[in-house]
Amino acid sequence: MNLLVPHDGSQNAAKALDHAVELAGKYPGSKINVVIVVADLCLLSIGKDECDALTGTLRKEAEGIKTKISDKLAAQNIPAEVMIQSGTEAESILASADQVNADFIIIGAAGKHAGAGSGALGSVANKVVNNSKRSVIVIR
Repeated sequence: MNLLVPHDGSQNAAKALDHAVELAGKYPGSKINVVIVVADLCLLSIGKDECDALTGTLRKEAEGIKTKISDKLAAQNIPAEVMIQSGTEAESILASADQVNADFIIIGAAGKHAGAGSGALGSVANKVVNNSKRSVIVIR
């Protein structure tokens, strides 16, 4: 089984990854692909210097998340690939699912910028669920 887990460092993303690890453990030969998306905020009306600084900060944060996840999965002997993509979140997640030929996308219901405790599906998860041609498992 080939699983894709989008991760933004949030608690819901961590729960989604834990669920993927549990699921992969039940199906020998499974692989977990984790995608961390660095949002392209340069489309906003900010200057080049501000854009470069913001992108650098987001990339550094993504590298930290990647290291933490890679170490966790390696310690559990889980076949995995952790990648960083740039672009808009939902579109990058869907493109990554195609790239790795994922059987399932396992996504947290809401990311780190969603309203705390609202119970609603976050905007990225909503777009992934509504636009994916693959089955999506949403973790709360």
